[in-house]
Order: sequence, then structure tokens, then C-alpha cells
Amino acid sequence: MTAEQLQLDLAKLRERFDNDEELLAEIFAVFASEAPGRRSGMEAALAADDLANLAGMAHSLKGVAATMFADPLRQAAYALELAARAGDAQAAAVALPVVLERLAAVVACLPA
Repeated sequence: MTAEQLQLDLAKLRERFDNDEELLAEIFAVFASEAPGRRSGMEAALAADDLANLAGMAHSLKGVAATMFADPLRQAAYALELAARAGDAQAAAVALPVVLERLAAVVACLPA
């Protein structure tokens, strides 16, 4: 398995969108363009101890990751969501760097 295959399943993603490369390119561009805002938003929410907002952002990212077959990112976002919903700032602080690392890894492996 390549590093890209470990981050997202492009074959399943292409199948989901009927191999519409134009649509996929648009999806990839939007995902990549939103990543910095997602990152800064989650970091700011954690810094402000706004766990409700952090849980919502993690939930949103979990859904996007699931749609893109980016399972490692989906799993990490879910762990962050659970920690934030439970009000566990310490667990959220541990989970967030994993989410951010996996988010960056997915962006890095998106086709140009």
C-alpha cells in the first residue's frame, strides 16, 4: 500500500463519484482550501476552551473525511469529537494534534 492509499481510498472515492474527474478535482480543491481554516478554527476553539465548538468542527470534519474515504482522518476526528463532547479538554488536547497531522497528510496526498 502506498502512503496515499493509507490516507484515503481514491478508488472508492472515484467509484462514489462515477469517475467524474472534474468533480473530484473540485472536491479536492475545496477540501485543500478549507484545511487551513479547519486547522486554525480547531486550534482556536481548544485554546479558548470552547469544547462545544471544537466538537462541532470535529463532527463536520469526520463527515467530510467519511465522504472522501479518508478513514484515518475520520477516526481521529471522531476521537476528538468524543473528547470534546465529554468536556475532556486534556483528551481533546491529545487528540487534536493527531487530527491535524492526518488532515495535513490527506491534503498532501490529494491528486493535483
